[in-house]
Amino acid sequence: MSAYLLFGGFFCSLLLNLSIIVLSKKFGLFIDTATSDKPQRFHTLPTPRAGGIGIFAPFLFTSLSLLHTQSNFIYGALVGGSLVFLSGLVEDFNASLSPKVRLVLQCLGGGAFIYLSDLYLQNLGFGITLPSYIAIPFTLFAIVGIINAINIIDGFNGLAGGVALIALGVLTYLSEGGVESIVFLALLGGVLGFLALNFPKGKIFLGDGGAYFLGFILSISLINLTQAPSSHISPWFGIALLIYPFWEVIFSIYRRKRHKIPAMLPDSNHLHQLIFHKTQSNPKTTLIILAFIAPFMLYALYFCNDEKALLLGSGIFIILYLLIYQRLVKFKNHF
Repeated sequence: MSAYLLFGGFFCSLLLNLSIIVLSKKFGLFIDTATSDKPQRFHTLPTPRAGGIGIFAPFLFTSLSLLHTQSNFIYGALVGGSLVFLSGLVEDFNASLSPKVRLVLQCLGGGAFIYLSDLYLQNLGFGITLPSYIAIPFTLFAIVGIINAINIIDGFNGLAGGVALIALGVLTYLSEGGVESIVFLALLGGVLGFLALNFPKGKIFLGDGGAYFLGFILSISLINLTQAPSSHISPWFGIALLIYPFWEVIFSIYRRKRHKIPAMLPDSNHLHQLIFHKTQSNPKTTLIILAFIAPFMLYALYFCNDEKALLLGSGIFIILYLLIYQRLVKFKNHF
């Protein structure tokens, strides 16, 4: 069963994305031009940016097949995930949405999940429990934050996809054969099918739809895993597992505020961009970052129910990140 789901998701994603590449070249759909003025653009050829379709499709088919289980998580993931994915897909069609409209759609997706699943961040660990009137808006904030965190790190071939792949692998392992694991396996296959075309050559990009959707799925899956009544997983596990995109967002906001730059304005000073400045290699940049963060993600898995260890691991990552970042800034300024 597991192998069928994994390979099914893989071939579904691979075939869909191959079709998108062909159709994009023929009709000019989803194209991210090499002449765009985006700060995170590092490609030199016009490339379709709709790889998220190949990832969303296995999720959609699998979720629809599981509706008979009457799982609140599946209902919430399906409705909320569809809204979030479509909000990004519109951007991938080159039909620009304002940041406020995208934020509203992401909030609607997150709100739909909370309402249909009745899951939200109430238990914060260390004996802290939030009342629902605080926990629900806090959960919405967290979901939207992770959605945009994955989008921020989607700057190089295989980077966001690689982070999502490791995280989904961990979630599949911890789901212990529950109904959620069926969705995770299909998604794992979908991400692998996308990565086969995205890394290292970048034949197709994840796009906003794919990045938003993966961020949404990871956030709600971690909420489900840590907040379910029978869960033994620490609420801090989610932060420790996704500490790289989580900290990238926090540090980016701080960095922009410090330099009096609007917090939502894109720039070219993210960690992956500084590493690229030194390596001058798109795939090598991705491999360096994945090699740096993978041990911390596995550490989070090993200590998934130990709040103090998870907090310690996150702190060590942040310190190392800041030290590396400082050295890379000096290198960039020197040249």
